[in-house]
This record gives sequence, structure tokens and C-alpha cells, in this order.
Amino acid sequence: MSEKLYELTEQQTEHPSNVHFQLHNHDNYEIYLFLEGDTQYVVEEKRYNLEPCDIILIRKHEMHRAYHNTPVRYHRMILDISPAFFAQHNCREYEAQFLDTAAGNGNKINASLVRSSGLYDAFLRYKKYSDNYTADPNSPILTAIIIEILFLINRNITFSAPDLTGDPLKSVIFYLNNRYTEEITLELLEKKFFLSKYYICRAFRKSTGLTVHEYVNRKRLTRVRELIAEGLAIGDAAAQSGFNNYSSFYRAYLKEYGAAPREDLL
Repeated sequence: MSEKLYELTEQQTEHPSNVHFQLHNHDNYEIYLFLEGDTQYVVEEKRYNLEPCDIILIRKHEMHRAYHNTPVRYHRMILDISPAFFAQHNCREYEAQFLDTAAGNGNKINASLVRSSGLYDAFLRYKKYSDNYTADPNSPILTAIIIEILFLINRNITFSAPDLTGDPLKSVIFYLNNRYTEEITLELLEKKFFLSKYYICRAFRKSTGLTVHEYVNRKRLTRVRELIAEGLAIGDAAAQSGFNNYSSFYRAYLKEYGAAPREDLL
């Protein structure tokens, strides 16, 4: 079976609960089109307020989630694109926006630009053709629309600054993103940021849907998979990613992916 190079998914939820929208990441790229709701979007340590037709660009391995301020009707589309798409369709220059911007920086394209550039119309055409004319997700017409979307992003790209820059958790998450391979404890974070560890626990869980320990482990596990893909042995990759012994790595991997490392990775 050939690899799925792209997929458009749509979600409409009448009463969204933040319990079901935890922080996560992917090996692919995402183009997230917000259509309806009372929602913020979190990417790494950045938080963006959303209005209908905003687009969030999510790069490989960036931690991200939707956060619903109130449980009103929520509607979005997500275009998921494999890195292999760009090479297979000879459009590697359009991958630049997914590669050349540092993780967590420059994610939101404002709704006004999404509408005026033709990005919104391109999403609607994709949905129309996929719903009414073709069941083949790799059909030439759908592939052409994907390339058009990527072209428009690269031609018209202007990223908006994140919102809520005064959030004290921003500094904590930024620290974790850059120091997750080191020993991390709540006591260390409490002393470094002059915040109660109890406040950090509550606020971090509310913002991300994860505990600090779960967040750090996900960052470490993502790094393990990157290092193994580069040819490093599993044990060495785990050690370089911050796991202080193989047993703790094994338990974390099994919990996250539902399989033993050697069964899943080799």
C-alpha cells in the first residue's frame, strides 16, 4: 500500500471539551483552518486567539492543541501533508515555510489574508471535489489543489505575533522545550520562575492537557525517534534525549505508543 501523502479532515463539535484536546505532535505537517468556535490555539509556548478563517501552520514535531474558552459549536478543517509529498511532486521550494522557521515561531496567518489570497477558496474547492467528484485521495485534481494551497502560503505568507505574551507559563514551556534533555523537577521550576509548584501543576495541566512530566516525556520520545531515524542505537538515543535509564525510557515509550521500542522502531 502506498503512503498517504495528504489528507483533509473536517471536525464539527457542538459542545467541545478541553479534556479531548490534549497537546500532541506529528511527523507530518498540518495546515489548520479555523471556521467556528470560541477557541485559542497553542503551539509550543505560543498562544493564538482565533477568528473564523484564521490558519495555523504546524510544523513537524511542534506540540500543539486547540483550547476552547467556552463550549460553543466548534468547526475546523485540517490538511495533513507528509514531507514526502514535496519531493514526489517536485515542489520542494514550497516546503520552506515548514522548515526554515524555528519551531513554535510564526504559526498564524490572519483571516483577512486567508480570504484575500485565495487560500479559503482553495480549501472549499478541495472539499467540493472530494465530496462530490472523487473518492481517490491522491487524484490529480486534489493533488493540484494541495500544490495551489502550498504555493499561496509561500507567496502570501505573513505570520501574526502570538497573543497573551504575558502568560507566566510561556517562560516555563520555553524552558522545557530547550532543556528537556536535562533533569527537570517541579522544585527546579519553582525556584527558577518564582512560581509555586502547585500553581505550575494546575496551570500547566489546564493549558496543555498534560502534566509537566508527561510533556517532557513526549518531547524526549520525539527526539528519540528522530535520533534513531538518523542511525543511532535505541539505548544511545534514549540517553541523549534525557532518559536516565533504559527502564524509564521503555515504560514511557510503551505508555505513549502502545508497543515496546524494539518492536516498534526496528
